[in-house]
Amino acid sequence: MSNYYSPVLVLRVPTGTPLSNQQVDDNFSNLLSGIDTVNSDAIALSALKANITDPTFLGLVRGPTALNSATGTVLTTIDFLDTRLGALNDALLPATTATTSTVAGVTTYSGIDIGSPTKRFANLYVKAGKFAANTITLGDVDISANNAGGIVLPANTSVGADDNIIPTNLADKIELISLSATTATAAGAGGLAYNNTTGVFTFTPGNLADFATEVYVDTAISNLVDSAPGSLDTLNELAAALGDDSNFAGSVTTSLAAKASITYVDNEIASLSTLHSPIFTGIPTAPTAAPATNTTQLATTAFVLANGGGLNIDGGTATTTRNTSTIALNGGGA
Repeated sequence: MSNYYSPVLVLRVPTGTPLSNQQVDDNFSNLLSGIDTVNSDAIALSALKANITDPTFLGLVRGPTALNSATGTVLTTIDFLDTRLGALNDALLPATTATTSTVAGVTTYSGIDIGSPTKRFANLYVKAGKFAANTITLGDVDISANNAGGIVLPANTSVGADDNIIPTNLADKIELISLSATTATAAGAGGLAYNNTTGVFTFTPGNLADFATEVYVDTAISNLVDSAPGSLDTLNELAAALGDDSNFAGSVTTSLAAKASITYVDNEIASLSTLHSPIFTGIPTAPTAAPATNTTQLATTAFVLANGGGLNIDGGTATTTRNTSTIALNGGGA
C-alpha cells in the first residue's frame, strides 16, 4: 500500500498579490495526485476486508463478551458460551433428523452420542436408563434382561474379588449337596451349625416329643369340660356359681355346722304326738283364747276360770242355760 502524503497546495498569498497561473496549475496537479493516492490505497484496503453480506475471517476474531442475560443478534464469544452452558438445565434432545425406530410407541434414536471415548463425562446422573436391546455392555461382556424379568449375567461372573466366581450350576438348581447341608436327629430346641473346616451346614430339628399338639390340647380341654352345660364350662362361670368365694369349702362347712343334723330332726319328730290322736305328757301349754270365744280352739285353765269355771255347786240337781248350752250338774260333793 502506498504511503499517503498530503499534497502541497498554495492557498494564500500576500494581500494584493494574486496567484500566478503556474501556482493554480500546480495546486490542481498536486490535488489530483493526492486523490489518486487515496483511491489506490482504498482499493488496496478493500481487498483485505471481508464481504459484509458473507464475511470469511482468517485467524482469531475477538470481540467484547456480552452479558449473560443478553439476547438478540449480539455476537457470542467463548466466554459467553461457557457462562451460559454452565447453568444449562433444559432437556437435551436428539436432532429430529437423526435415524429413528419406533417400537410400541417408543422412539429410539441411533448414531447419536453424548461425549466420546476420548472426551468423556465424569458422572452421569439419570432417573432411568434405556439401552439398545435391553443390554448394558461392560467391556467385552453384556448384562441383559430375560423374558421372565430377570437379569442374565455373563459367564464367570465374580462376586467381590476377581477370583470369587459364581459356580455355573448355581443358576441351574440348588440342592442339599450343592450347599453341603445335612439334617441331624431332632434334639432339644434344634438349631443350625456350620463347620468351617468341612464347609457343611448341619440342621438339627427341634424335638417336639414333649410339646403338646393341637389335637392333644383340644382333647384335654374337651375331657376337662366333659358334658358340663354351656353356662358352667369355663373357670369364670364356675367361680361365679360359687359366689366368687375362694374359701367356698370353709364357708359351706361353717354354714352346715349351724344346721340340725338328720338324727336330731328324726328324734324330735319321733317325740311329737301324732296329728289325729295326740297323747300329751307333762304339762302341755297353749295360748289362752279371748273371753267369750266360741270356736273349736282349745280352752286353757285360764280361759275356763275366766268364764265361770270356778263355781262350787254342792248336791242337788240344777240346770243352767248359758250361751244356749246346757250344763247338767248332778250329785253332791264339791
